[in-house]
Amino acid sequence: MNEIIFDIKKYSYVSSEEIDVSFIPMLIRRKLDSFGKAGLYTLYGTYDDGCSPNITFASCYGDFDRVVKLIKQRNEEGEVSPSGFSSSVHNATVGLFSLLKKLKKSYNSISAGNKTIPYAFIESIVSGESIFCYTESIGGVKSVSISTIPNPHGKYVLCSNNSNMTPKDTFEDLINFLNGKSDIFVSDLYVVKKNETL
Repeated sequence: MNEIIFDIKKYSYVSSEEIDVSFIPMLIRRKLDSFGKAGLYTLYGTYDDGCSPNITFASCYGDFDRVVKLIKQRNEEGEVSPSGFSSSVHNATVGLFSLLKKLKKSYNSISAGNKTIPYAFIESIVSGESIFCYTESIGGVKSVSISTIPNPHGKYVLCSNNSNMTPKDTFEDLINFLNGKSDIFVSDLYVVKKNETL
């Protein structure tokens, strides 16, 4: 893998059920549960109006609580709510975001088990100007979005994990890296670190 030098323009994260999404129109806001609120909160926190970034949305399990409700509804009533189903699909949050912001570009939606964060983050970095959003509902609602842009003089470098460093690629590891509490974000395939040539 060739090195990619880039900048992190903005990032936003949340790990709480109490999320202020009063900026979202009331009609849409009423349909959101905590998973959707978390994803939209961080996406809005990194998006610059007028831009047209590539978007990579990631989640291991998607909106798990909503899916469980649909399964119960199917078992008890023999059918499921169409609106409940449309809100339960893996890419519902990013699809809603693209509608609200009138974005016309396609987006990727990734689920890769316990490697969802690192694999989706690399997909976002190599996609040019982009926004990466990871949202999860298992073990508590949490979301992080990161806006990146290629820059030959950027502050960050993506390179191969040639020395087989132990992965540090969880949600908490990524937040620590973004907040400067860690100098490196490591997956089994790659490393993101500060650009030491600056």
